Amino acid sequence: MEIYFTKQNYTMKNTKKITIFAIWWLVSSFVCFAQNYTSLEEAVQNADAAVQLEIVGQSGFTQLSADIGKLTKLEKLYLQQNQLTSLPPEIGNLTNLKELFVDGNQITALPKEIGKLKNLIRLGLNGNQLTTLPAEIGDLQNLEVLYASENKLKTLPNEIGKLKNLQELDVAFNEISVCPSGIGGLTSLVRLCISNNQLSSIPAEIGGLTSLQEFSIDDNQLNSLPAQIGNLRQLVELRLAKNQLSSIPAEIGNLGSLKNLYLSDNKLRTLPSDIGKLKNVETLDLSGNSLTEIPKEIGQMEKLKELNLWNNQLTALPPELANSKSLQSIGIGKNKIEILPKDFNRFSLF
Repeated sequence: MEIYFTKQNYTMKNTKKITIFAIWWLVSSFVCFAQNYTSLEEAVQNADAAVQLEIVGQSGFTQLSADIGKLTKLEKLYLQQNQLTSLPPEIGNLTNLKELFVDGNQITALPKEIGKLKNLIRLGLNGNQLTTLPAEIGDLQNLEVLYASENKLKTLPNEIGKLKNLQELDVAFNEISVCPSGIGGLTSLVRLCISNNQLSSIPAEIGGLTSLQEFSIDDNQLNSLPAQIGNLRQLVELRLAKNQLSSIPAEIGNLGSLKNLYLSDNKLRTLPSDIGKLKNVETLDLSGNSLTEIPKEIGQMEKLKELNLWNNQLTALPPELANSKSLQSIGIGKNKIEILPKDFNRFSLF
């Protein structure tokens, strides 16, 4: 590129034009140089230019060659919906990789070298045959998103708690029976999904997830909740349906940001009066339990819109519910309620 000046002292306007042109040339050159590939062989032949490799939906693609380790400039690697059973150790050479998605394969284990991907931000492992994650997963200090649902995971490594930048963790539809105490180290976590597993308890360290906004742990075998769940003060949605809970701790009342609370299909017999402290809850689902009474404090839930009490053992409802100005609908079917309190005719009953 050659730039000629006709005057020794050019104006600021000309300087601005020249600067913009130079930036345009640099960006254009980079765009032309950096390329995306759909063939490993072609990407290896142009290793210095390959920043993205996408090999998706090829039933005959059963093995990833060790040549993948030559693509040291690669930033995005998409290998979804193939027939891979493993990843080569050379995957650890991709130190510039930011996104790695291998969903929908037959991968049974990850190489420990995956811990060398220090710049990895998003990791997708959904729909494989993984029974465990390597401890080295904890070395991915820049990881923000980890998806590992629909595998055969039995547990999670305690080192997962080292992922201080992790914001989303989804390990639903696995066979996890133990949640490690290290999970309490995920202080940046915003969304946690452990639904459809085999958990009978969650550790007290769960209270360390002070940034958590969405927590789904429905379809497990939980028989109790730690009091420390009350520390999750940023929580907006809590899903606890289809467990074995017979009670919930009074500390649930500390969840001042909560908007949606799902407790259906458990074994609840009573509720703590502190539930009335949940001033921002809009939806409360208590259907399919064994409740014989509802605490009058539930009438203090100022923003409650929908209350589902379907299929319990209730014989009466507290009159205080009529004080809820936002309440619109109440599910009361399959109970033993014969007489409704005064002023309940303004609600939609189902």
